[in-house]
Amino acid sequence: MTSRRQLLLAAAGSLLLPGAVFAVQGSAQKLSWQDFQAQMKKLAAAQASKTVSRQMVAKRGLQLLTQLDVQSAEFQQAVEASYESGNRYWLWQRLMKQKNINGGILNIERKQMVQLHDHPGATGMVRIISGEAEVWLFDEAGKKYTASKKNTVELVRVSRKILRPGDTAVLSPEKGNIHALRSISKECRMLDFFIPPYQRSQRSWFEPLAENWFEQEKIHCRKISQDEYSLA
Repeated sequence: MTSRRQLLLAAAGSLLLPGAVFAVQGSAQKLSWQDFQAQMKKLAAAQASKTVSRQMVAKRGLQLLTQLDVQSAEFQQAVEASYESGNRYWLWQRLMKQKNINGGILNIERKQMVQLHDHPGATGMVRIISGEAEVWLFDEAGKKYTASKKNTVELVRVSRKILRPGDTAVLSPEKGNIHALRSISKECRMLDFFIPPYQRSQRSWFEPLAENWFEQEKIHCRKISQDEYSLA
C-alpha cells in the first residue's frame, strides 16, 4: 500500500503584497539542496547582523527558492527525512530549523484551510511546488473597541490572490502579515521559509465573526493567542 509520504514525494517533482513580490524570470541556474541551504544560511546570518535590509532578504530569498531544484534526488531525500507535524487541516514537513531560519513544505489538501493567523516579525517566502492555493492577506485596522467587545479587532484586506505552480510570494512584518490559505486543487504543496523564524508562542489567530468573510474587504475577528488556540 502506498504511504502518504510516498504520495507526497511522488508529487514533488503572491502571499502576494502589491509591489513586494520579486519573481525571477528566466532563471536557468538550478541550485542543489546543499547549495540552497548554504546560501539561505548566509542570507539569514546577514539579516541577523543587519547588514542587509528586509527587502533584500525577501528579494534574494525568493531568487533562491526559484532556483532550488525540487526534482533532484538530493531534495527528495531531504523531504523523505523531514520532520512531519500537522493536524487535520495541513501537514508540515520541516526541512531546516536553526536560530535564524526555519523552512519546509506546507501541504494543504482540497478545500482545507489554514485559518487567519500571523507570523510576528518574520519575513516569509513562498514558492508553490504543485497545486493551487487561494491566499488572503490582512492588516489590523487599529480600531478601538469597548470592554464588551474585548479581543475583537477589525481587519482590512491587503490582497487576495490565486497562487499556481512556480509562483513566488513574500510576507513582510510590516504589511499583510495576517493571512489565510485554502487549497483549491486536490492538494497544494509549497516551500515556506522564514527569516528570521517567528516565535510560535507570540503567534495570534483570528476568528471571523461572520461565516462568509471571504469576499469582504473589511472583517471583524476575535483575536486569539496561540496558547488559547492550542487549547481549543
